[in-house]
Amino acid sequence: MISTNIHLSQKSQQILIKAAAFKQMSVEDIASEILNEVIQDKLSSTIKETETKLKCKQTLAGTEHFIFYGTPEESGLPTNEWDRSKE
Repeated sequence: MISTNIHLSQKSQQILIKAAAFKQMSVEDIASEILNEVIQDKLSSTIKETETKLKCKQTLAGTEHFIFYGTPEESGLPTNEWDRSKE
């Protein structure tokens, strides 16, 4: 359990007090209930997206470049393409 100070606008405080009275709950209990719901709804997707991004590895990460040790005759490239691929 985390205890924290939360700064609410005057209007939010009044709504919270009225809602607590209507539901016959303490202000702390209704605030905790609301915060738990909002945190789970709003922030859980953000955390999942971040975890997914961290777990994803680039497809070609850690691979080496392909080097073809051949001649123009051995390659599948046309002769005019061979010169450009050497640049």
